[in-house]
Amino acid sequence: TIFIATARKNFNFPSDQQFPHGSFDQELDYLYSHRKLCQKLDGNGYTLGPITSDHWFVFVADKTIRSQVPHLDNDRVLNIMMFDIDPSIADIFQYDRYEGKKSKKETDGDAVKRISLEQTKAAGIDSLCPGSILDSRAFEPCGYSMNAILDQSYYTMHITPEQGSSYASFETNQKLLSYTDLIHNVVRTFKPKRFVMTLMADEGGILEIKGNPLVCSSASSRIVVPGCAEGNKGETGYKRINFASIQVEDDCCCMMGKWVIDKDVG
Repeated sequence: TIFIATARKNFNFPSDQQFPHGSFDQELDYLYSHRKLCQKLDGNGYTLGPITSDHWFVFVADKTIRSQVPHLDNDRVLNIMMFDIDPSIADIFQYDRYEGKKSKKETDGDAVKRISLEQTKAAGIDSLCPGSILDSRAFEPCGYSMNAILDQSYYTMHITPEQGSSYASFETNQKLLSYTDLIHNVVRTFKPKRFVMTLMADEGGILEIKGNPLVCSSASSRIVVPGCAEGNKGETGYKRINFASIQVEDDCCCMMGKWVIDKDVG
């Protein structure tokens, strides 16, 4: 049984990337140069979304033999990529906002752990994956990463808070019947100006999901988040402006949508 999938959004500055990540074509050429591996994988690359705007590159090699037991092997991965996050939230992840070593007994490593936890609590990240075992890391001069596990589910986050290009991503394989509350909570936490959401799942996983704004009509896909407007009053709405999907390698479904602030809400 082999299942390999890798996916990424298009880079803002592709010419700044090291080889072989200058383009998706370059990445595929590099992969195909390993002939024995590629013959075994027999996978393919795909592009979802408008090539003139935010889009998503996917490579999938799926040789999985599915169980005949319903729901046993149903998988999914949800990824929310948020751009231009609220400056007050981005500021939480500036390392110099926090006190260094508080005492002679506190080591540099202890200070990093403490500051990482303070950032996690200040942003409310712990509430996005309640009950999980969480491992976070704050970086100097800025930035943050987090990995968490809950039973057989994982969560991972990466935040780059630099002004002018701030970004936060949230990914999980948690199996939920509806992702509506989780999506709203993530978006409300970071208050982005736009976000791209992707979902990779097998057919059985897609059928299990009852709340999925990626497959709703354009009107039904609107996301309204209380408390996102300036001053934490009112509400902010996001509208989906494009959507793309493809089914590959027998039963692997890939979906991508882009949301921007709806100025008619608030």
